[in-house]
Amino acid sequence: MEIRQEQYQQVNEYCRKEVKQFYDIELELTDHMVNYIEDRIKEPNEFSSLFNEIKKEFNPILIQKIIKEKTNSIENNIKNQLKTALLEYISLPKIALTFLLVAAVIWLDQNRSIEKIAGSFIHLINLLNITYSFGKGKLATDNIRDKRKKLLSMHIIRTYHILMIIPSVFYLTISLGVIFEITTNYYPFIYKIALYILPIVILLNLAWQQVYIKTQLKIRQQYPNAFAN
Repeated sequence: MEIRQEQYQQVNEYCRKEVKQFYDIELELTDHMVNYIEDRIKEPNEFSSLFNEIKKEFNPILIQKIIKEKTNSIENNIKNQLKTALLEYISLPKIALTFLLVAAVIWLDQNRSIEKIAGSFIHLINLLNITYSFGKGKLATDNIRDKRKKLLSMHIIRTYHILMIIPSVFYLTISLGVIFEITTNYYPFIYKIALYILPIVILLNLAWQQVYIKTQLKIRQQYPNAFAN
């Protein structure tokens, strides 16, 4: 038997005090306890006694165990979502085109002098990357700005997002090296490797931007009450 909305709110308020940190885990714990009650309730007036009973049965140790299970479940779910979305974006034609570009860059480097134009090319890619991030990424930025409650799912993708920024920082460093004409022993080697793998980095960056935005919007749809209307 389903409980009433005000009864659900009572359970939710109790879970909010127990979780204290992430809203999505709070909802998962609430649903867990509500399901427990609904499986046992026969009459509406039995709610209070069942709720008191579950509060006694669900001692702090058991609640922490459930919270840990729900945390692992959310983490695995988000990771699977990210993995699936990346694989959907990085299709075979895009992979083939990317490695064709890698081969073309290597061939040009071996047979033509592209060192002079490569620096300008890297500058252009960084500019396009910043422009793309500002335009498309604004959707995700607005999502973060509107967030009113802490979500474990958004905390996880934020961690991945920070990791995915590292290649852009690396290429920015390479660009600065070109500007200031750094000529250390290792720089030419690093410069060439960076140039060779640039098409792969571009593909991964575009894929991540798409996946990041898509996942942000999906989280908003899943937890609308965690965001400002």
